[in-house]
Amino acid sequence: MYDTAIEMAKRLLVDSIWKSANLEGLGTTFPKTEAILANAPTETRSEEVLFVINMKRAWQFLLDNLDITNNIMLLREYNKVVGELLFRNNGEIRTFPVQIGGTSWELDLPNSAAIIEDLQKIDEIEDIELRALKFFCFVARTQMFVDGNKRVAQLIANKVLVQNNIGIFQIPIEKLEQFKILLIEFYETADDTSIINFMKEFCVKQVRS
Repeated sequence: MYDTAIEMAKRLLVDSIWKSANLEGLGTTFPKTEAILANAPTETRSEEVLFVINMKRAWQFLLDNLDITNNIMLLREYNKVVGELLFRNNGEIRTFPVQIGGTSWELDLPNSAAIIEDLQKIDEIEDIELRALKFFCFVARTQMFVDGNKRVAQLIANKVLVQNNIGIFQIPIEKLEQFKILLIEFYETADDTSIINFMKEFCVKQVRS
């Protein structure tokens, strides 16, 4: 039985990182994720090892800094940690075009001033669960970083849920394909209704009293 969202996050850390890796298409197994985190021998690629270790460090940073304001500097710090040795310009706002697989939608270059304003508006949403999911959608679609945007989106959603003792955010493995379809639809239309309804039903694991 979980007493708090912080305790839930710590107990399900391996599970959360495993699910994040599969969202990114790495196909890392749960036992392999567990072995990497335990520094135990396992056959794996360096990319998987770095992904898992960086996500562990990002979660540690998240849990150690729950009182930090939900702003662009926090998102940059998350991206800096998840991207360590994995991609260039980690922690820096993107200054050149990128493409998203599975869609022909063309992204605008991120505007820091607009991002700051939009983050402030989202942080004022009274419904905390909705606030967390809106943060996920905004970060995922804005693509403010060269890489690691979905990882940062999951981290900020989790930060809001854990900070307010609601629970944690995870995308179930068995719902992954459905989620990806809804995410592409959201990218192309900017309408987050369907994906937020989906995430409310399947992706928020609430604290059990």
